Amino acid sequence: MPLAALLCLLGAAVAFADGLEGDFVVRSADLAVREGVYRLDANFDLPIGEAVRRGLADGVPLTLEVDFSLKRVRRFLPDADVADLAQRYQLQYNAVSAHYVLRNDNSGQQESLPTLDAAIAELSRIRGLPVLDKSLVPAGPRYEASVRARIDYGAVPLTLRILMFWVNEWHRESDWYTWTLRP
Repeated sequence: MPLAALLCLLGAAVAFADGLEGDFVVRSADLAVREGVYRLDANFDLPIGEAVRRGLADGVPLTLEVDFSLKRVRRFLPDADVADLAQRYQLQYNAVSAHYVLRNDNSGQQESLPTLDAAIAELSRIRGLPVLDKSLVPAGPRYEASVRARIDYGAVPLTLRILMFWVNEWHRESDWYTWTLRP
C-alpha cells in the first residue's frame, strides 16, 4: 500500500475514532423460543458522530461484534457456562453503488441500505438471531443470559491496525446487559 494511501486511511481512522462520542448501550434484550430454538432480540444505542460518518465515506469499515452468553446459576458452585456466541457485523460504504453494505460475517448475508442512518438503525437492532437449541436448556434451573456490543478493528488492514494501537477510542464496548431466564 503506498504511503500516501496509508496516511489517508490513518487520518480517516483517527477521525473515525474521535467520532465515537458517547457510550455503547444495550437498551434491551430478550430470548424467545421459536421453532425449538432460543432466538435473541436486542436493541443497542450506537453513538455515531460526524467523524464516523466521514471515516465510513473514506473507506474505513465499522465492525460490530455482539457477544452473547448463557450461564446456569448454581447455588454453591461457580456458574456453569451453557453457551457463548460471537456475532460479527461489518458496515462499509460502497462508492460504486453509493449505498452502505451491512454484512453478517457469520452467515455471509448482506443488505444494501441507501443511507447511513438506515444502516445504523438496522445495525442497532437484532431480531431472531438463533443462539441455542431449546433442548440444551432443561426446565428447572435458573439461567442468566447476557449480551454486549463492541467495536472491533479486525477488518482494517494489518498496517493500519498497528498504527491504530495507539488510538484508545478505536476499541469500545458496552457493559454486559444481563437478565434472568427460566425455561
